[in-house]
Amino acid sequence: MVKKFRVKCPSCGTVLNVPAGSACTKCGSGLNFDAPGMIEIYRMGNFVGSAVGYGIYVNDQPMGHIGDRESVFIPVPYGTYKLHFTCGMNRKCNDPVFEVTPEDNHVCVKVHIKMGVFTNKLVAERVSPDTMPKVGE
Repeated sequence: MVKKFRVKCPSCGTVLNVPAGSACTKCGSGLNFDAPGMIEIYRMGNFVGSAVGYGIYVNDQPMGHIGDRESVFIPVPYGTYKLHFTCGMNRKCNDPVFEVTPEDNHVCVKVHIKMGVFTNKLVAERVSPDTMPKVGE
């Protein structure tokens, strides 16, 4: 499996999941894959909600969806980031906030759904890179 990156086209704003070096499939503009930081997200497998993609928001900006047992790689510049996830009409999430710095430039997050009595909650946890599934280069 080829490693794909989740990027937003700077010209038309389309969110794409493409291999490094690709151009926008909508407008043909070049995409930036050279950001010094990386946010890696893995959606842990769970029967509950497995048919629905989780919406991904980085600093309140939509970055597409992530499927069950899928990994997403988002190149980012150094800075502070807040992640938020949604599942259908459910907007409850613990919204982790973290810094991407030269010393800590690869942030790994696992997300899963936690069953509740009246409502479910999406739980996103920062983890070490060695606990993430390996995805092809």
